[in-house]
Order: sequence, then structure tokens, then C-alpha cells
Amino acid sequence: MRRLVLLCVAALGCAPDFGQPSSLVTEARVLAVRGTPAEVRPGTDVAFDTLVVSPDGTDTTAALGWALCATPKPLDENNVVSTGCLGDDGVTPVGSAGPTQIINVPLDACQLFGPDPPPSKPGEPPLRPRDPDISGGFYQPVRVTRAPLSGFGLERISCNLASAGADVAIEFAMRYQANNNPKLLPLTASAPLEALPAGGPVTFTAAWTPESAESYPVYDVVAQQIVDHREALRVSWFATAGSFEHERTGRDEGELETSTDDLWTAPAGPGTYHLWVVLRDSRGGIDFAGYDVTVQ
Repeated sequence: MRRLVLLCVAALGCAPDFGQPSSLVTEARVLAVRGTPAEVRPGTDVAFDTLVVSPDGTDTTAALGWALCATPKPLDENNVVSTGCLGDDGVTPVGSAGPTQIINVPLDACQLFGPDPPPSKPGEPPLRPRDPDISGGFYQPVRVTRAPLSGFGLERISCNLASAGADVAIEFAMRYQANNNPKLLPLTASAPLEALPAGGPVTFTAAWTPESAESYPVYDVVAQQIVDHREALRVSWFATAGSFEHERTGRDEGELETSTDDLWTAPAGPGTYHLWVVLRDSRGGIDFAGYDVTVQ
């Protein structure tokens, strides 16, 4: 089992935090934003849903504000999305609703966030195309606001293949299949979820369907050839009490196993606690699930 790095997406960007672990849920939070389909061409409707949690459990009625990020990330910024999208001037509101929302991905998404930069203004140099992530992907950021904090989902967008000749682009288009969200299987543990030992170690196992780890091609600009990859899968662990040995676990693209384990030290006091797992693939697909566990 190998630990995999999870990029941070938060209202104030990423910063070292030496306080309580991020896996411990002590206040209301948006843990995940999932788009279905997981990858679309600009101009397509996407059904978004969220995992909103608090110390009381999963909140299925949270009032959320939804907006599309409309500000490309400057090349000198290291955040996942532009800091301009934290304010209202850098986004396009798409309504306030509950944890779900249908949003049409803008037709200019590949220009703002992909390899097709818009025409430069008169007298200004041409704009530089966006760089893809390691999976060759580009993403339309979607902001979810649950006052006073904001979180972001990243919807993968299908754009033209940049920096490749016509023959390679045609071959790539024939081989590439849009990403699908991975699918979690029910959580299992070393003891029944309704009778976990107080203060004792519990091994949780998060598993997914074999089809969750999809194969996909990536154009290697340096080698100028198409290289096949297999999605890595990672799980983020969250709970309202106790502590995990690892906040994230998973499998890289070379590992064929379809599950990952984590060790949870249960709280000393008996009671019912809440636990969540968020599964992500390396092309931005997401699945999540929540559980009530009883400590005796």
C-alpha cells in the first residue's frame, strides 16, 4: 500500500497546518464536489453533487451557492485555481440551491482553462496555452460556497490535443475515452461497524470496482508519442472522532489491487460517530460515501 498525494483546494489556498489533522471533522465542511459525467466537452450539462459534512453527520439539505470560475490561473500562481475565483468578481454565479446543481460547462472553457488561449488584445503578445496536468487533462473550476468558506470542484474538460501533428491528434482522438467516475464498494472493517472496540485499533478497507481504474492515453510532448497509462486511485479518510494512521491511502497506476486499508484508533468513549471516504482517480473522477459507526 502506498500513500498518494492529494492536491489541496481550499478558500485560502494551501498552507502547512500543524494543528489538528484534516481528517478530523470538527465543523461544517465541503469534502467533495462531484460532476457527472466526470469529463465533458464544453457546452455540455453536468449534474454536480456535494459531500457536505459536520460533527452531526452528512448534511443533505445545506444551502450552497454555486458559481463557475471565470478567471484563468496566472502562470505565477501555484494554487489549483486562480485566487481571483475566491471573490465574486472572478466567477459567474449559477444559482443558490442545495447540495446538487445542474451546470452547463461554458463553450470557452478550453480557451480559459485549456490549450486554446483566446486571441490576445491589440498590442499585447499572444497568450500562452495552459499546461495539462500529468494525466493530460484540463479542468473547469466550479466554486461551492457554504458561508463563510468556499471549496472548489474540478470538472475535466475534453479539449483539442495541443503540440501534436495532425496524424497524432487523430490517433489520440480515436483511442481516448472520456473519464468516468470511479465507484466505491461498501466499506468493510476488522470488526462490525455497529460494534467497534473503544480505544482499540480498527482496520478499515475501502474497495472499488475493477472498472474504476481506467486506461487512457497521454501525449508525451518530449518523446512526441502517445503513451498508455492506467489511473491511480486514492482514498481520503475523514471521521468526527478518533484518528487515522494515514489521512490518504491508495494505489498507483502500476498496482492492480482494488482496495486500500487504513488503521483507525477509535475514541475511548462509547457512542455513535461519523466516518466518510472520498475516492478520487488520477483524471479527476470522484466517488464518496458516509457511514455511522458505533463504538462500544
